[in-house]
Amino acid sequence: MENNIREIKEKCNVFSKCVDVDLDFQENLMAYNDDMLKIVRCCINNFVINTDYNNGTLTVYGKSKIYLTYVSESTSCLTTADFEEDFQKQINIEGGFENVTADVFVMNKYSNFRVINQRRIDIHNAFALNVKVCACNPVKMIDDMPRVLLRKDRINYLSLVGTAYTRAEFEEDTVIPSDSEFIKRIINTFSTVHTDEIKIIKNKMLVKATAEFSLLYTTDTENEIIRKCEKSVNISKIIDINDIDEGDNAVVNVNIGNMYVKPKADKNNELRMIELLGDVNINASVFRKVETELSTDSYATDNEISNTFSKINLNTNGSVVSDIINDKCTFEFENINIVEVVDLSLNISDGKNLELTAFIRNEKSELIFISQKKEIDVFNFNFSATYVKSFDYVINSSNQISVRYLIEYTAIKFEEKTFNVLTEINVSDTPMADSPALVVYFAKEQEQLWDIAKKFRTSVELIKSENELKDDVLQSRRILLIPGM
Repeated sequence: MENNIREIKEKCNVFSKCVDVDLDFQENLMAYNDDMLKIVRCCINNFVINTDYNNGTLTVYGKSKIYLTYVSESTSCLTTADFEEDFQKQINIEGGFENVTADVFVMNKYSNFRVINQRRIDIHNAFALNVKVCACNPVKMIDDMPRVLLRKDRINYLSLVGTAYTRAEFEEDTVIPSDSEFIKRIINTFSTVHTDEIKIIKNKMLVKATAEFSLLYTTDTENEIIRKCEKSVNISKIIDINDIDEGDNAVVNVNIGNMYVKPKADKNNELRMIELLGDVNINASVFRKVETELSTDSYATDNEISNTFSKINLNTNGSVVSDIINDKCTFEFENINIVEVVDLSLNISDGKNLELTAFIRNEKSELIFISQKKEIDVFNFNFSATYVKSFDYVINSSNQISVRYLIEYTAIKFEEKTFNVLTEINVSDTPMADSPALVVYFAKEQEQLWDIAKKFRTSVELIKSENELKDDVLQSRRILLIPGM
């Protein structure tokens, strides 16, 4: 007796956890840096550059880019310094899986610093790695078997076809206004990036994105003047992902990784240009809508049988959602008198927070850095990419800034469900007694015809034909005539 066996290969979530990371850095200014009098801003950009899975251990490799804006002790002018630290985190994944892919996102918690002396600063960096690990666990299922009736359940689900983690480099120059003085120092850079277009063809994905930069620089004048310059950079990347095809759905997250900004001389050898270079991290997950039949039960009409099952997880009730949110919120700061906003940035932080960061001047004309997070409506999605596409703001009062924003998101939502599928059927050699030719049965509401047919060792199609039924589930109580095989 030969069985028809089908192997089901689907990637499913085998590990999901937020892993805390706490790092301490001791940074010393380079010889060419001025001594520190007062730190205006210390910010850290943590990002993942690669992951590796081996023998049950996931290793996450990343970088922490540290940027300082401070007042020079010797000149009392604003200046900057930056540092780079590598980090790695090992995470134990039980189960010994093969064909593993990992999505890892950084969720910044907090950072603080302590000035040790004029040339050294100690920094504590705390963040969490949001880790999702998917793996393929092949299951062999009996698709057909002689003399046995199989229950086939039709299932619609989202299949994780492929993932990719890569980088796209950028290098652009921007020219400051012609009526502006020469550049002395670049003292801060706010940056955001969002996707513009995602196109999928056979085994390839095209991602187009826009990175936007807002730069503050000081002028080479006797009295230090702060100017602002803005630049948009178009980025495109073709990514190879096996098995993806046109019609698949993708969620693509893009984030600024490495970034280097410096003044540059123009053709007249005057510092009127700013050079931007670095890379954007691209994290893509591609899903496909799939419909299949699963063998979930069986019986024979003339012999006793025993069924053996295996479990398979599928992403059911899947949907792809894209939308735009137009809303506003107010940020309030204590013990600060806001006279002027020099520069302001608005970003999505940790997937659920709206984060405002800004340089402002107070009533004493001092330059102060402020930041605050506000939790927005949490989207209950399994995979999502959310960006602030545009915003504007007004100063409501001496300590309030009101922001109107436009958020765009693309998301994948599904319910992970476990199914038992038939992997082995053993048929007894001992024949069963003949079933009656016709039975009268009092059926209950919502009773399934499969269960009735199995009970009386007949077929669902015979019951339907005898009772002129169309559905496999009874909508009300009724009397059925059950014909024998």
